[in-house]
Amino acid sequence: MNKHLEDSETWFKTASSVVDENPRVACAQFSHAMIKALDALFEEKLGETPGRHDKATDFFKKLLNENLIKGEESKYRNSIQEILQKKSSAEYHGEYFSKSDALKWKKKVNRIMNMVRDYVEK
Repeated sequence: MNKHLEDSETWFKTASSVVDENPRVACAQFSHAMIKALDALFEEKLGETPGRHDKATDFFKKLLNENLIKGEESKYRNSIQEILQKKSSAEYHGEYFSKSDALKWKKKVNRIMNMVRDYVEK
């Protein structure tokens, strides 16, 4: 398995284990799970990963524009952008995150990870 994807799975499991206890920390960990999954996709399709987390959206757009992933995957762009924008708040106490927020992030990140697996685990 791709090392980035393996790390993503670990981040996701640890995030899932603290949703009830600390939703903010769970959201921070879900964001890292998503980033590592996207790194796996970028490495597979582009041979590189972004130097900064906030560049992941640009890399994702590049995959779409160059038809390296299916156009239907564009449905994940807003989720990726939203999670990246709120990542720092989750990490540094900048905002309140409820259990409901954490469960929404879990669902979104799980979908993104499943999409990535379609391209990386072949």
